Amino acid sequence: MEPAERIAELEAELRQRDTKIKQLTSERDEAQELVDRMREHTEDHNRIIEEWIEVFRMQEKEHGVWIFDSSQSELWDEYDALWSEHQKLLREWNKFVGEDNVTVSPRERGWPIAASAAQQADVRKRRKAGASLRQIASVTSLSLRTVCTIVEKTNGRGRTSKRTNEVRRQAFDRLRAADYRARKKGRDRLPQQINEQLKTGAKLVRAAKGLGR
Repeated sequence: MEPAERIAELEAELRQRDTKIKQLTSERDEAQELVDRMREHTEDHNRIIEEWIEVFRMQEKEHGVWIFDSSQSELWDEYDALWSEHQKLLREWNKFVGEDNVTVSPRERGWPIAASAAQQADVRKRRKAGASLRQIASVTSLSLRTVCTIVEKTNGRGRTSKRTNEVRRQAFDRLRAADYRARKKGRDRLPQQINEQLKTGAKLVRAAKGLGR
């Protein structure tokens, strides 16, 4: 190879090297800028966690290990106990609903009233105006027994009126229960997550500060 050709080849390689160095330098600067932004974000994140610690009045059990204030934990424990008792009472209530409805509040007895809703309303209106039972029966073409039944039911004295509202089963609010369990688990995990985040954040910040220096 002629010297001139070799010189041209070396010059081309030097230009490629300079271009590569420039590209790597640019990438390094961009990476360093990104690392700096991530370090600042981690520092801000750690400060926010420290504010949580202050807001929730968390206490440092051991070096770098944070736990909730005992008074707040007692409140959650009391709520948890009340919630468990509520569930227990609900199950017991539903267990005896059927028996109660049979023995204490039996179903209505007797034949249905032989009058339409409009006729019953007319009977009640006339009775309220002071008409006698026989007068009402004569005017409405209803039997005296039917008129008496309608009036007794209105006054709450009839056999069919003795039926009070049936005792109902209490539905368990599963969505509310699931929401509570999720919040309870989240709260129980929070101290450990805070401890891990603070430790990891501190390591990352130290590593970022020493990178490329």
